[in-house]
This record gives sequence, C-alpha cells and structure tokens, in this order.
Amino acid sequence: MPDIYQSQNIEQSLQLHLSPRMLAMLKVLQMSYADMLYEVEKTVEENPVLEIERPDTLAEYIKYLSSDKTVKKQVDFTEYPGMGNIKDVSRNLYGHLIDQLKLEDVDEKTYSIAEALIQEIDDSGYLKNYNKTSDELAEAFKASKDEIENILKIIQSFEPEGVGARDLKECLMIQVKEYSFDNFELEEVLNKVIQNHLEDIGSRNYKKAADALNISEEGIIEAANFIKSNLNPNPGSSFGGEVRHVVPSFIVEDGEIVNLEEKYGPKIKISKEYEKMMKSNKIDAETEKFIKNKFAKAKEFIEGLEKRGETIEKMAEAINGAQKEFFTKGAMYLNPLLQKDLARILGVHPSTVSRAICDKYIQTPKGLLPMKFLCPRELSGYSVMKIKAMLKELIEKEDKKKPLRDEEIRTNLVERGIKIERRTVASYRQGLNIPTYNKRRADGR
Repeated sequence: MPDIYQSQNIEQSLQLHLSPRMLAMLKVLQMSYADMLYEVEKTVEENPVLEIERPDTLAEYIKYLSSDKTVKKQVDFTEYPGMGNIKDVSRNLYGHLIDQLKLEDVDEKTYSIAEALIQEIDDSGYLKNYNKTSDELAEAFKASKDEIENILKIIQSFEPEGVGARDLKECLMIQVKEYSFDNFELEEVLNKVIQNHLEDIGSRNYKKAADALNISEEGIIEAANFIKSNLNPNPGSSFGGEVRHVVPSFIVEDGEIVNLEEKYGPKIKISKEYEKMMKSNKIDAETEKFIKNKFAKAKEFIEGLEKRGETIEKMAEAINGAQKEFFTKGAMYLNPLLQKDLARILGVHPSTVSRAICDKYIQTPKGLLPMKFLCPRELSGYSVMKIKAMLKELIEKEDKKKPLRDEEIRTNLVERGIKIERRTVASYRQGLNIPTYNKRRADGR
C-alpha cells in the first residue's frame, strides 16, 4: 500500500495527465484522419455554433480514385500539390495487420506463426481462442509456448492499439502502455483499476476502488474518465469488418513534407449568426446560457484540431529529417528514432508523441508507411533493419570460396560499434533467408 507521500504524487500525476482538458486534447490528437473527419462532421451536426468552412477533399479524392482508375489522367495536379503521388490503399483489418507484419524484421517461422495468429483475430480485434490456437501452432511449428507468446506481443504492438488482446482487460492495458505516460505510478494505478475495478467504475462505485488503491475518489473518477473516453474496447471497430481506405496525413515530395490534412482537410469555424445572437440583448437568460455552453465547447474543439495539426506536422517534419536517406537509399539507412528522443527534441511529453504518431500515415518514396514504423527502436545506435542490411551487404561482398562465418560477421559488426551476439547474427541471417556458412561454402566451390 502506498504511503502518504506516494499517494500525493499519484494524485498529482492523475490531475496533470488525466485532466478533462488534457484528455480532450489527447483524444483528438490520437485520431486517424478518417476518425477525425467523422468527429468533425458529428460535432458540427450536434453543435449549432459550428459550421463547415471548407469540406474534406482528401478522403473524397481517395474514394474517387478507388472507383475510377482513370481519374489521375483527368486531374491537373499543379492545382493540387501532393495529390499526384497518392495511391489508393484499401485494407480490411486482416490486411492492415499483415501489412504491418511485413514491416517487421522476423524470420520465416516467426512470420508464419504471426500470420496464423492474425487469421484468428475477429472483427472486434480480439484473439478469443488463444489457448487452443497456441496449442495447435506449437505442434504445427515445433514452437514453445513462450515463442508463441512473444510473437503475439509483436502483433499486440500493431495498430489499431489493443489489437490481438485475449480479453477486455488485456486490450485496455495494451492501450495504456502505448500511451507512453513515462510515469510508472500513473500507469500502475490505471492498470490496477482495469484489472480489479472495471465493474466498480462501471457502476460508479468509486469509493470502493479509491479505498482499495488508497487514493481519493476524485483520482479514481479521473482514471475512469480516461478509460471511458480514451481507450477503445473494440479496437477493430474502425474497420467494421469491411475494407477501409487508408488516408495519408502527409506525403514526402522532393525530400520535403507536404501536409495533406492542412491543404485538403476540413476547416470549421464559429457561426457569424450565433456570434451576432450572443451580442444581442434580445435573447433570454436560458438561451444565452445554452449558447455560451456551445461556444465554449466549439472553441475547445477548434483549439484541439489546431493543436493536433501543429503537433503532427512537427512530428512529420522531425521524422522526415531523420529518415531522408531511408526514403532515397533504402533499408540500410533507416535510423533509430525513439519516441522519448522525439519528445525531447520537440519539447513535449512522450505521451504526446505516442498519440501524435498513432494511426497516422505518410506517403513516401518507399510506399505508404505508418509514422510509428518510422520511429524504430535501436540497437547500439542502429535500427534492426539497418543492421540486417549491413549484414546482407557483408555476405554479398564476401569471397564466395571463403564465406564469412556468423562469428566473423559478428566481429565485423562489433568493429563498427554494434554490440551484438553471434546468435543474434544467426537469427538475422535466417530471417533474410541467407544460407549457413557450410551451404554458402559448398555453393561457392
């Protein structure tokens, strides 16, 4: 049980990270373009103070592109910067997960097991019959339960966040982890609420949860609001069992970022008519109160959209700066870019970075890529993909009559400053479908 000082720290963290204003900002920030478009249309419909100043043309163009393949020949793209290189990418949930799996550096066995697990994920994003599926895959692939569990964790790192969970609690806890709060106590409280008190907060029995966790009811309410408003119990729902158009928020053209959302996304504004009404002395007190409330919500929503636009553009610019060589030269030049480093560079909290790159896409010379993919983890300052490319290059340039052993490859990489084990070299080589030393030596004779 936490002591009084620890409890006070937890209270402060809950107030800082889970305030209604912060939750509203994070909710808008994490939306995909399609979700943001839906939220704009829904909010404008519900709030008479708001009106559409400029309708969406980005998603509409991609839908049009999918229905008429000759459209590109009919459009003068000098009037539409960035649109000329957009491709129609349509995926259902299965295809969306397989696309992400293809970006992972895994060996053939791991890929096959992951593909089989993905096939078992339902339209809501859940892996319901995991124990049975795990037993079958263990037998079919001669794999241990730990191996399959680790492969499932890879899938659970994919978007939409929470996908591949075996039950509701695991789904929500995966999403909490992906928020990157960078605060162990806060994450622990949220996980304990999810693990032990979902029914309590569902029935608004906040006192029971508060007493059990030794924090105030206000803290539990803030945690409950976060769970209800910012976590998705059905991560696959955005696909709805159907094919969905993947809309890029940015495109890289001539080495520079073009913000497609800014150029072609919807714009909303405060209604002039309601502004005049607010200044009028002819409305009664109840109407004035109603309009003031709608004005406050409208301004908060507009501010959230503006903040979202500014933040994701900064992220895209930083990612483009870090990955320019990857876009032009290929896998060997994919640089590590940790989210915490990106947060430090941009002067924001890690949770802001995790929300900003969530479910966002960039059309690049290497295809349509998730922003999350372009922020890879590092090993001795190199991305795994880059190390694999270096390994492949070493083998391609080796003397075919005297090929390199895995230990010799390891030594070469260590000399370049990469701390790596021989077994990791072997694993990477197998993942690239490169034969063993003995096989390459026999082939080179």
